[in-house]
Amino acid sequence: MEGNVLLTGFEPFGGNDINPSGVVAESLDGKQVSGFRICGVVLPVEWGATKEVMESTICRIDPVMILSLGLSSGSPDMNVEKVAVNYMSQAKDNKGNLPDGSKICGQGPDAYFATIPVEDVVDGLRGKGIPARLSLSAGGYLCNYTFYVASKYVAEKERREQVPVGFIHVPATPEMVAESGRSIASMDLGMIEEGVLTAIGVSIKILARRG
Repeated sequence: MEGNVLLTGFEPFGGNDINPSGVVAESLDGKQVSGFRICGVVLPVEWGATKEVMESTICRIDPVMILSLGLSSGSPDMNVEKVAVNYMSQAKDNKGNLPDGSKICGQGPDAYFATIPVEDVVDGLRGKGIPARLSLSAGGYLCNYTFYVASKYVAEKERREQVPVGFIHVPATPEMVAESGRSIASMDLGMIEEGVLTAIGVSIKILARRG
């Protein structure tokens, strides 16, 4: 078995010096999981530009699976997202721009469900001692936007069932929490990396069984 797994994260935003989602995407770039090669990409925190980079990357590397990551500061868990909704909150991106309207796609479906085996991923993470939970809301910012854009792009291709799409929110790192001075949960980068590799491995294994 061979092929590319697209793993995306984001650049820093909101005054943070780092974004663990982007750090992990970069650090795992080129690594192998069950015979598949991870292609890590760091996305811009920009309305519109994120879509362009995501779609062009999917077209270029022709992945067999897409897993995107984002930061959920304050969360104690890796949140495995179940659904992406056709909605954009009126929040500025890193360029200071607001989204054009409240819908990602005017004529698009209200939502897309993740096509990775989310419950199995949560179980796999917990089995490794990694805090994880199933989440029913990816929010309204660029994490949900990316999840929806990738799902829509794949859904419009004939290979829909062959290219599972998923999204995981990861916690802030201890260093980020210390710098912020806030009393919130955190997770070490090493554990986040292990969690992402586990999520990819579990997804590949379960989906291979389903044929």
